[in-house]
Amino acid sequence: MGPTTSVPPSSMPVSPTTTAEPASPGLPDQVAPLTIYYIAIDDGGISGPLIGCGDSLVATTTAPVRFTDQVGPSIGALLANKNRDVGLSGLVNALYQSNLTYTGGQLDGSTITIHLEGQFMLGGVCDVPRVKAQLEYTAMTAAGATSARVLVNGRPIDEVLSLK
Repeated sequence: MGPTTSVPPSSMPVSPTTTAEPASPGLPDQVAPLTIYYIAIDDGGISGPLIGCGDSLVATTTAPVRFTDQVGPSIGALLANKNRDVGLSGLVNALYQSNLTYTGGQLDGSTITIHLEGQFMLGGVCDVPRVKAQLEYTAMTAAGATSARVLVNGRPIDEVLSLK
């Protein structure tokens, strides 16, 4: 059996392409697009939920990806994008300069908690609600949750992003 052969997840070691979470026993691999959220600057809530400084949060989808747990790959894809502009879409990635790594997550009822390590590099006060919304909505969509907690280096995101 070569590395590209399909093996039941319970007998397969964690592949190097998976993020810090081990494969959940009993969950089958899935192949589907990931939903990643980006920002429409000054859109006023026309293209998606209104956030921050009159911006909109807009869902985008990736090409199909193989995963067992969708949260790690979704957050990983968001954090791996080091471009400010998302193609020619007009959307912006407020996280593009940040140096963050997804280290794990857990779903408790309808709340997804994700753990990140690293630091934010923001372009101004309006980037605070942008990065928070991008992370929370991407995590909630991936987990099927209705709320999200983001911890950065063990601290709540609001504390880390506080400009005090």
